[in-house]
Amino acid sequence: MPPSHPRLPAVAAALALGVLVALGVPYGELWRACRAPTSEACVWGKSLLPVSLAVGAGLGAVAAAVGYVCARAWQRRRPAPGDGGDHSR
Repeated sequence: MPPSHPRLPAVAAALALGVLVALGVPYGELWRACRAPTSEACVWGKSLLPVSLAVGAGLGAVAAAVGYVCARAWQRRRPAPGDGGDHSR
């Protein structure tokens, strides 16, 4: 029995990738800059965090779109359950 929403796994994977990129890039940069909390990079990173999150949201949207296209292409290449994949006959 085929799933009622065949795109759901691709959408879920794409959303997870998008959120990971959207939040991971700005907070990862801030974490890297704030290893020394009084450094100038940390001060600027904290003050520009809203801008970084906006840029990260754009990058996350692009990553989600690419992830969705890749996940759907991968889903289409996989043989259906119960199908041996041998279509030579």
